[in-house]
Parts: sequence; structure tokens; C-alpha cells
Amino acid sequence: MDPLSKDHFVNEEIVNKLLKIEKIKKKIGQLCIFTMEKKLNNYPFVKKSEVFLSVDGTLNIKILQKEPILRIKNRNKEYYLTKEAENLELSSIYSSKVLLAKGSFSKEEKKHLADLVQTINSDEFFKNQIISIKKTVPNLFVLISKIGNHHIILGNIKDFKSKLNKLKAFYKQYLNKIDMNQYQSIDLQYKDQVVAKKR
Repeated sequence: MDPLSKDHFVNEEIVNKLLKIEKIKKKIGQLCIFTMEKKLNNYPFVKKSEVFLSVDGTLNIKILQKEPILRIKNRNKEYYLTKEAENLELSSIYSSKVLLAKGSFSKEEKKHLADLVQTINSDEFFKNQIISIKKTVPNLFVLISKIGNHHIILGNIKDFKSKLNKLKAFYKQYLNKIDMNQYQSIDLQYKDQVVAKKR
């Protein structure tokens, strides 16, 4: 962990407060490393921590933070979703720049959402194209695109990879040839076809 960086959910000040390092009166050798790690690991934004003493007696703390990939908004409740499809509360010290998803999602849907977002983030085209996701009714997921004023109807989220492949092929074929603003929606729900609905 870089203690000087502000792009973190966990910083040096938080670690000091959690471990009360400035109040420790014991000798370093008597510190309970396990207890310190447990305190750090119980902090909501810490995935894993390692506390150890170096040969010269210096106390070292390594922290791996949880990584949000999606911010979910469901009515007046907001939280992050991690790569592992785990809910993560919002932080008062740092806001992660991630995709936004609106709606109420089941545990299974969150796993598919985490996979979908990681697929989007690993593809430069989709990363620059998709700005948010929403669930309108059960099993109807919609992607909001940056280019054009249209919605991309994904439908059921389970088989999203084949649908994204169809979408990419559609964009490659038509993106530079037609005005995308004239379309209201691009529907990917049907097998082996893309249905583009004009306004």
C-alpha cells in the first residue's frame, strides 16, 4: 500500500487508528501480529493484510484492498460490487470510478454482473462504449451506451458473451455508416440476429 496515495479506500491514517499504533507502549517483539492482522482484515475495504517484523525490528504492514468494479444504485441504497460479486459499502474517503448499475439484483445476478463488467473492462471497445447497466424488469438487462442515444437490450444476463459479440459485429459494420442517434434501441435478445429499432 502506498500511504501517500489518495486513490485508496485504506490509508495510513486509517491503519494507525485501527491498530492504535501511536498508543502502543509495548516493545515491538511483544506485539501480537495475529491480532493486528485480524483488526485490519475486519475493516470492510481490506481483502487481506500481512503484518510482520523485519530483521531490524521495523513493523511492516502490507494491505491488499478489495477492488470494486461496479457501483449499484437500488432506490436510495448505493454500494459497490467487487470482482468476487461481494457487496462493499461506499467509502467516505474515496470514490472509485466504475460503471453504474441500477436496479435490484439477486445473488446469482450479481455473479453474472461481475463477469459482465470484467468482460466490458477487458475490452477497449466496450470499455469506451458502455457507461451503465440497468435492470428494468426480471431478466431484462439494458446497457446504456456512450455513442448514440439508444439502449442496448441484453435481456437475460446469463449468455451475455454471445450477445456482446453480436453487438460488436453490428457496431463494426454500421457505426461509421449510419447515424446511431436515429436508433431508439438495439435488441440482442434474439438468436443470431440484432434488431435495431428506429425512433
